[in-house]
Amino acid sequence: MKNILTTLFICTVAVASAQQISLNSQYLFNEMLVNPGATGNVDYIPVQVSFRKQWANFPGSPTTQMVSSHAKVYDKVGFGGVIFNDVAGPSRRTGMNLNGAYHLQLDSRNDHVLGLGLGVSFTQHMIDVNKLNTYLPSDPAVLRGYNNQLVPDANFGVQYRFKNKGFAGLSAHNLVQVKRNLYDFQNSFLNPLVRTYYFMGGYTFDLGQNFGLKTTAMVQTIETGTTQFDITALGVYKNMLWIGASYRHTDAIVGLIGGQFGPFKFGYSYDYTLSDIGDYSQGSHEVFIEMQFQKSGGNSRTPWLKRNRIYSPKI
Repeated sequence: MKNILTTLFICTVAVASAQQISLNSQYLFNEMLVNPGATGNVDYIPVQVSFRKQWANFPGSPTTQMVSSHAKVYDKVGFGGVIFNDVAGPSRRTGMNLNGAYHLQLDSRNDHVLGLGLGVSFTQHMIDVNKLNTYLPSDPAVLRGYNNQLVPDANFGVQYRFKNKGFAGLSAHNLVQVKRNLYDFQNSFLNPLVRTYYFMGGYTFDLGQNFGLKTTAMVQTIETGTTQFDITALGVYKNMLWIGASYRHTDAIVGLIGGQFGPFKFGYSYDYTLSDIGDYSQGSHEVFIEMQFQKSGGNSRTPWLKRNRIYSPKI
């Protein structure tokens, strides 16, 4: 048992040092989570709620909840935000991201658009002292762990889009890396978050009148020296149903399924863990539900309006 617990601890520390921003297997359905430049890149208002349970049946495994929304508030300006709660063992990371983006039209037909986005984040790191047993009963890192403050930071992203077919973008998170004492006790504890860079791109291929193939790829690099990539392919039927898979390098094989009915979109993914943690867990589960609100004066580019005119306000 001692060897098993030691192995689990080592695996947890290794993953924690490599993954500081919440993991998300269905980022391709909410690009703003990765790139602020994607804020307001649709003609409707999506409100999405997601839940992820990583490494099910693993004691103290990460659990993440997020609520997000974004929209164009002016002709070329987008605004949105994310509220998140990320728990792993005794530690909790709670906060919000607020993003704004300007969408630069590159041609007269508006087929080519460049989104330039900025974001600010506020994160509070907390420790549940009731979940810790320490060698020093009066350890200040534990006793004062609940009394930390909001840590501000900044994010940036640029995203190029071609019609509704393809996109490519670069983004960076934790740009400022605020060096401040997260805990109010004598020994300083610096903000552990470091800069993280993303490259993400994708293209949707038409496979006849009713079928399509949606492909995406993402590379994530953390300044700690860790790089990870994943690739995804989804078969899509009438923009209503999809099924596919992802491969995350050295980490997991992911199955994805979902659909859209009227203004409601939902998705589910299951991660089959490839690392040693897979011997002690039952994979990872993630689900999201999204409600799409039609903007006043919107047009037929809204996905669910293209399929069924019963939802159109101009019938």
